[in-house]
Amino acid sequence: MIPTAISNYLDQNHARYSLIAHPTAYTAQEEAAAAHIPGSEWAKTVVLFADDEPILAVVPAQYSVDLPRLKESAHAKSMRLAKENEFASLYRDCELGAMPPLGPLFHQRVFVDQHLTSDPEVAFSAGSHHYAVRMPYREFERIVLPTIADFASGPSTRTETALIDPICGATLDRQLVTYKSEHRGVTYFFCSMGCKMEFDDNPNAYGLE
Repeated sequence: MIPTAISNYLDQNHARYSLIAHPTAYTAQEEAAAAHIPGSEWAKTVVLFADDEPILAVVPAQYSVDLPRLKESAHAKSMRLAKENEFASLYRDCELGAMPPLGPLFHQRVFVDQHLTSDPEVAFSAGSHHYAVRMPYREFERIVLPTIADFASGPSTRTETALIDPICGATLDRQLVTYKSEHRGVTYFFCSMGCKMEFDDNPNAYGLE
């Protein structure tokens, strides 16, 4: 089942939601597909640090986070992706990479891209790689009180020079990226060791043909 802290938070806030069990999945798009939910309704949660403050950025499954635009929206001097060893300690009750976008539960600000607000429902990881929470978007907004902004970068807006994690879709800072792998003469970059390991296990599933 899902972590007690998450179910307690939802119940204490009298949230209207449903719990969906699905086959084990790790990336946002895989989870959406496994749960039979449109990618546009799946809230992918990305952990970042804005001026050394952990925050949560939430975008549809098929989108990535544009760091400069999010930095502007957060009125921050610096913005970077969290490293795996940093965010693991912030969400101890959750499976690695399966934290929900319930910022108040973790005492963190939440930024939601405007693309998610146009759908009547939203779904997200429930602290587990095989359970999801689905609820009306307005209900999510009520219990999370996010800042709505325009910072998502979709496939059609990516440039050839942008560094994109092929596993989770995060936009990477070229000067800060640490993890990378070579496959068929192409270098791939990752936001965390978890994404790199997933790629290395089956590079043909993600590599360019």
